[in-house]
Amino acid sequence: MVLTILEHVDNCHSMDNGETIAKLIKTHLDHNQSVQISFKGVDLVSSSFINTSLIALLDSYSFDTIRSKINFINTTRFINELIKSRFQSANRSQSSPPEYVSS
Repeated sequence: MVLTILEHVDNCHSMDNGETIAKLIKTHLDHNQSVQISFKGVDLVSSSFINTSLIALLDSYSFDTIRSKINFINTTRFINELIKSRFQSANRSQSSPPEYVSS
């Protein structure tokens, strides 16, 4: 399943929009489905958006589950680096950091 972010929210700047995307992702993960998250058309994302849309998933799912079930497509280097750094920061206290973020 491809989840194109801008089909569900206007931008990737707020926690509210991050929560909207997190709920959509959770629906798929709860049904043991993989999801490709498309950043098509997204030029900029905020840390708060990444924290609420992705990092908050660690409250409900293991990092290994997230890494195996979520793939990122149509991203930029900036988006990839932000996602990776936020997961690394979150995982310092939980487990080893992610080895990669798919683009």
